[in-house]
Amino acid sequence: MRIGIANFSHESNTFAADPTPLDAFRIYRGQAVIDHYTHTFHEVAGYIAGAEEYDFELAPLFSANATPAGPLTVEAYETLVGELLDSIRAAMPLDGLLLALHGAMVAEEYAQADGETVRRVRELVGPDFPLVVTHDYHGNVPPQLVADADGLIIYKTCPHIDQRERGIEAAELVARTARRNVRPVSAIVKPPVIFNIAFHNTSSGPMKPLMDAAIALEKEPGILSVSIAAGYQYADVPWMGPSIVVIADGDEALAQREAERLGEMMWAVRDQLVPRIPSAAEAVATAMESSAFPVSLFELGDNVGGGSAGDATIILEELLRQKADGWVVSLYDPESVQQCVAAGIGGQVDLRTGGKLDSQHGPTLAISGRVRTIHDGTYEETERRHGGARYGDQGLAVVVEVNRSAPGKGGLLILNSKRVAPMSIHQITCMGIQPQQQKILVAKGAVAPRAAYEPVSARIIEVDTAGATSISRPAGKFVQARKELYEWSK
Repeated sequence: MRIGIANFSHESNTFAADPTPLDAFRIYRGQAVIDHYTHTFHEVAGYIAGAEEYDFELAPLFSANATPAGPLTVEAYETLVGELLDSIRAAMPLDGLLLALHGAMVAEEYAQADGETVRRVRELVGPDFPLVVTHDYHGNVPPQLVADADGLIIYKTCPHIDQRERGIEAAELVARTARRNVRPVSAIVKPPVIFNIAFHNTSSGPMKPLMDAAIALEKEPGILSVSIAAGYQYADVPWMGPSIVVIADGDEALAQREAERLGEMMWAVRDQLVPRIPSAAEAVATAMESSAFPVSLFELGDNVGGGSAGDATIILEELLRQKADGWVVSLYDPESVQQCVAAGIGGQVDLRTGGKLDSQHGPTLAISGRVRTIHDGTYEETERRHGGARYGDQGLAVVVEVNRSAPGKGGLLILNSKRVAPMSIHQITCMGIQPQQQKILVAKGAVAPRAAYEPVSARIIEVDTAGATSISRPAGKFVQARKELYEWSK
């Protein structure tokens, strides 16, 4: 038995300033797919492991992914989905396909681009071909995608540390389906609520009891898989919001009944989903008053993993205003990196940094300091971290000492040349900074950085800031999303 594996993933923020072009994607073909993913914790690594565990031959086809940003251009989507389909045609005959899609991809011509991709794949392979899809927990799932696939399996953790296991689960389902051992049928329920990203942590309420119920249901007779997607509030699309997907073995009524039961559980917690998060001024003051360090501030409005700019200065400006010491902030600013490289290690620089990509993320600040470190920006993460990647690259990067009158005084500003989400603490340590020796660490993310930052932090404070990933965007800013979603309609 021969099963194809492919990946076409992007988390698309419709509030981001710039679209995502074709050249933003990292592409692997054929054997390179296996070579790249085997030693990671991504779901494609789970597909690869599942081939051995469930005794089928792998046909590695195609992989394309890019850092979260704005919607894909027409050229990017059509080129990449075209190559995906061509790779499937060339590999035929196949006995099934495992397809890793993010679930929150938006293209300029397709608001629900992952659904369009599955539609095209199904049209190509025919109605009886086993097709199992995996999704990120932050997917906005359209019902038609669930109808077009034989199974949709979604990560169960946020931070995402179970991707490999979900890939193995998908491999088992496609193998059993191809061998006619099971007949998967699915139901999807989309409770009309906004599950704000501030509550996406699966290790605490209100999501944990829901996910625990989903996991318990999977042990019941006749149930093959149960998934919950919390949704992705940074994509203004028709099916924005959470989803519950239940896959049963041949029993459509059972799948529907259990999906509705979990949907009612989610609806019951709707009044718990209103975030109360401190402002930058409040969060910095609290961090400075702490008796235990370091305190990590999560800058929700500049969540790089959610498609934001990576160059917000809102918290940095507040750290400077309140004269905080011992802070570490990372900013995406290739122009300032080059200025620091020209000055050299030990050189004094006067920079205008941050707030350059758009007007959402704070002002460009005048910063003076001494260049402490110049680094190629690469690092390796061997632990399970959000996203499942092993190798990170923030591009050519520098550390500038700001207001540094003595060790521990002032702050350390990391400037990088590539937007990179703070999924690994080695983004900091590769620059020669020891997190445990600092007082305040700023991570541009929401829940995702917790796997990396909780082990080194005395405390984590989420911070409500403006930006492309603001958690406080009003209903009037959305055009395509359903207006009956509870937070807006109450």
